[in-house]
Amino acid sequence: MRRAAIFYHFADKRALYEAVLRAAFGAFEPELPAVGPAGERLEAAIGAWVDFVGRRPTVARLILREAADARPGQQSGLAPIAGPLVGWFRELVAQGVRSGELDGTADPEQFISLMGAATVFHTAAMPSLTPGASLDPPTRQALELHKAAMLRVAHMVLGIRDPAPGVARAAHRA
Repeated sequence: MRRAAIFYHFADKRALYEAVLRAAFGAFEPELPAVGPAGERLEAAIGAWVDFVGRRPTVARLILREAADARPGQQSGLAPIAGPLVGWFRELVAQGVRSGELDGTADPEQFISLMGAATVFHTAAMPSLTPGASLDPPTRQALELHKAAMLRVAHMVLGIRDPAPGVARAAHRA
């Protein structure tokens, strides 16, 4: 493929890169649960996030690249793509606080950052920091262990008062 063919469809390299980001993240949004108690929906979304990133280590590396290229006062190319997801989590945390499922002490932005960053770093960076470990791509068992750890952290940070019984059992086994 020639460069002219690419620029026929994309104004510049940044537009091409943003199209790649949209394609990479577009597959995640349909996995977000639309109904149910806030705690259960958060648990399902965290599980879906871990599975999504774990199956696509390249997505984790793209997020790290965006974070490394961040400039104060400039919006990341990831912001318009991740914005709806961040808004979904923010609103769900607010619903959980209103319903009494969550204790209301957690800052939604901090929670979103913690859940996203821990999984991204674990998937993108840990394979290079732990030579010989089978983390790239992660095994099903490694994904389940990470998911259980993220759920325990989410319960603690959000003060989830009545976790879903199946999820709570899985988190305690790991």
